[in-house]
Amino acid sequence: MDIEILPAGPIQTNSYLVMSKATNKAFVIDAGPESYELVIEEAEKNGVEIEAVIITHPHWDHILDIHYFVKDGIPIYAHKSAVNLIEDPSIQESMAIPGMDFTPGKVDTLIGHNERLTIAGIEIEIRNTPGHCPGSVIINCPASLCCFTGDVIFDGSVGRTDLPGGNMNSLMESIREQVYTLPDETILYPGHGSSTLVGKEKISNPFVKA
Repeated sequence: MDIEILPAGPIQTNSYLVMSKATNKAFVIDAGPESYELVIEEAEKNGVEIEAVIITHPHWDHILDIHYFVKDGIPIYAHKSAVNLIEDPSIQESMAIPGMDFTPGKVDTLIGHNERLTIAGIEIEIRNTPGHCPGSVIINCPASLCCFTGDVIFDGSVGRTDLPGGNMNSLMESIREQVYTLPDETILYPGHGSSTLVGKEKISNPFVKA
């Protein structure tokens, strides 16, 4: 499995192109503003076909380019609690940067807690992680010891909880029960910033200790 990290947009949201060279297929994690062209260019460069876009959570900075992937016929995967904000993103306009494009997206496949899927030949596990945002999930790839965490946890930090639907106690519980139960050597790929390790965060994250 190969991973390309593609930060884009006004607050540098990480989209990820996750590729299997064995199948020449790939999936995308998150579709923030200005991510589509970067993702497509990287997929073409690597000769892979995109099978799906998986959304970690429906805040505007992770979803605003979904409609481009929809036009290409690429299925969108998201938690049921994320559907409303994806299909009517203008609800978040007051929280976003002025001038953003709020074209609605469309969710094709609902994903839920403990669900295991194989996409692009890669096995993934979905874990629900409420606290930062309704509809938040992390996408664990157990065979590759990596996990895409959206805005649940960062290198030395955690997601904000002051937006609608946020709750710090729920977020801390999600991190302890769903992130810190992964193997210590699991690489965490967050929605912003650099990657980190489960083991590192368990002992050094100033917000949530194991």
